[in-house]
Amino acid sequence: MKKTLVALAALAATGAFAQSSVTIDGYFDRGYTVTNSTNNTLDSKLIGSAAGTTTLGVKVRETLKGGLSIGASFNTDFSDASGANQDSTATTASSIQTGGFANSQSFIDVTGGFGVVRLGMPNNFTLTNVTAVASPAFSTGMGSAYSSAFSIANGIGTGTVGSVGIATQQASITSTANAGVRAIRIANTIQYSSPSFSGLTVHAGYTQKNQSAGTGTDTVGVTEGAVRYTAGPLDAMLSTVKYSVGANALGFVAAASQPTANTNNTQNLMGVAYTLMPGLKLHAGLGSFSSSSSAYKGSSQQLGASYTSGAFDVMAQMAQVDDKSSTNIDRKMVGLGVNYNLSKTARAYFRYDTINYGDNVAAATGSKQNRYAIGVSKSF
Repeated sequence: MKKTLVALAALAATGAFAQSSVTIDGYFDRGYTVTNSTNNTLDSKLIGSAAGTTTLGVKVRETLKGGLSIGASFNTDFSDASGANQDSTATTASSIQTGGFANSQSFIDVTGGFGVVRLGMPNNFTLTNVTAVASPAFSTGMGSAYSSAFSIANGIGTGTVGSVGIATQQASITSTANAGVRAIRIANTIQYSSPSFSGLTVHAGYTQKNQSAGTGTDTVGVTEGAVRYTAGPLDAMLSTVKYSVGANALGFVAAASQPTANTNNTQNLMGVAYTLMPGLKLHAGLGSFSSSSSAYKGSSQQLGASYTSGAFDVMAQMAQVDDKSSTNIDRKMVGLGVNYNLSKTARAYFRYDTINYGDNVAAATGSKQNRYAIGVSKSF
């Protein structure tokens, strides 16, 4: 139920009409969340977004001649306390990015019979594959295989909370620091999505690598590709994203998150969703990741299902990462979710996940975590 403001402007010189629209949409989520860890100092109870990211979006579209249209889209994501942490770092660059205006997906596009071209910071195709094809609808919240607490990939990513849109590298992997990385979105991106050819679409993205003698304007290059086939009960998607790092350090990234110079990191995923019967959908994903330095190398597996009956949605999935690098520290996650749909746009929900960050090594303080949340969300 999106609220749309429509403006019609007559072009007096030609007698033609150009239609412009502005759509405001969003998602609000608040739940009581409890975290229990084998490191008691990490235990917490709070109110926050547990089933998805609270966000407000604005979309603009103008229809032109010849089937063309030009649009713009931007979102602002909100964390608790309007994006400011309740500590002395609330004014740091990280916190400003977290709570700042238009800090999420943001791009302009040209759409026509040729497909869609996007310029700016659109979401990665890999994000769509992990959360919408290979997994039930956990989004990036609790129970997801692509949350800030658990991801199916290792190496370089753009999903660090507070720094989404900037490529950073995960810290040295241990059984207590093993959440992985995510491809969410990155600035300075050009994307293309083709029209559908009998259910088949092709997608490509490119982000220029810059090297300017380490003056703070250096950027990591990113290339991304995806193929998706949707027909009848089948939805299958193959995606790949590659990060390429130049010789210079990135001046705007903290030293602990600096991508290793002169390296690359590739992450692949094959995701499949199949509607077995009305109300029942099965999901599966097989992934791999590697880097030129062999510091990050491994594979991932996802299995999940979602079932809808009346006002209830029930979701479950498991995901695991097999670390094949010299660290050899695996991780696994099990997620459960139940929605009670109060309407088409409002729901009460329950979420639970259990994460083991060092599944194949001796248990350590902080290597296991259990979380659950009860909350309400509203989209519009």
